[in-house]
Amino acid sequence: MPQKNKINKVLLFSSGWHEYMIELANALSEYTHVILVLPENHKLTPKHIERINPKVIFEPFYVIFHKSIRDNFRMLAQLYKIFSKHKPQIIHIQGNGHNNFHYLLPFLTFRHTIINTIHDPDYHIGDKVSLVQKRKLTKFWSRLYTRHYIVHGKFLIRELSKSYGVSETKISTIHHGHFGIYKHFQTNKDIPEDPKMVLFFGRIWKYKGLEYFIKAANLVMETIRDAKFVIAGQGDDIRDYDQFFTKGKSNFVIKNYRIPMEEAGEIYQQSAIVVLPYIEATQSGIIPVAYAYGKPVIASRVGAIPEIVDDGVTGFLVDPMNEYQIAEKIIYLLKNHEVINKMGNEAFKKTDTDLSWDSIAKKTLEIYEENR
Repeated sequence: MPQKNKINKVLLFSSGWHEYMIELANALSEYTHVILVLPENHKLTPKHIERINPKVIFEPFYVIFHKSIRDNFRMLAQLYKIFSKHKPQIIHIQGNGHNNFHYLLPFLTFRHTIINTIHDPDYHIGDKVSLVQKRKLTKFWSRLYTRHYIVHGKFLIRELSKSYGVSETKISTIHHGHFGIYKHFQTNKDIPEDPKMVLFFGRIWKYKGLEYFIKAANLVMETIRDAKFVIAGQGDDIRDYDQFFTKGKSNFVIKNYRIPMEEAGEIYQQSAIVVLPYIEATQSGIIPVAYAYGKPVIASRVGAIPEIVDDGVTGFLVDPMNEYQIAEKIIYLLKNHEVINKMGNEAFKKTDTDLSWDSIAKKTLEIYEENR
């Protein structure tokens, strides 16, 4: 085990982002003592818990998202008990922790250093879940208790500074780690790749640009009639996009529901290409999953995405809202499977370098030290 860091105890707290949190905790545990605090009643499965390194102290809590004063008080009391029990030097939270995290402020501000990773500095078009990020009070409280912020791209430093009203000197950037953890959830690991399958994965919201994926697919089918297109994710009703299926739906596999982790890994493994036709974005957790499965991506040139997609190496960058460019790149790749393999290999290599959790843990520890 590497020599212990001078930061000798870190508590990681989040009400979501389970896969991200587990991978970060596991990597940090090689250098310091880690307590991982995740909600036992919100999307946490036995498979998640099984993945947690034995070196990590796991403290589950019961998260509350509704407005009951009594239930929220119980949750905050439980969290305070956990924080007090372990007395960490650093409390590292995700996305401001929880809507009511600021009520712990009088008990934490002068005793702990709080580092805050913000995955999305502001609200996305059509995002019905992250509206809390748009609230001025959330950002106000965040400024009071956060010593330093982490974002997943240089582009997002300016975005967060503007959105939250904080100095860029209080913000650092670290890449989003790869999501090879998805393979841990797969029950069937022997699924062969379909060389004609193209994937759109994730929440179906306006900013994700699904209509441009469908329009591009229509163009591709004029040249490659047996191309297959998978649309996988919950969000908007897929029937809202019926007007864009001008070639019909026979070449599409549509899974308009929340994809279980077991199924998600199988879908990535079976696909040859992953497409992210975003209208606008900050960063994407889809790309680290695609890379972990050795899949090249075709992604819009928006937000911090160009910082993680090496154009022509791990995939292709295209202009947003341009189905013609998307179709052109899909056709090129489907006709040149050796290029898919080469790009996929380069994508997978990034999981051992820029996107490795060990590298991310070391950079995160540097931020802890600088702000202690």
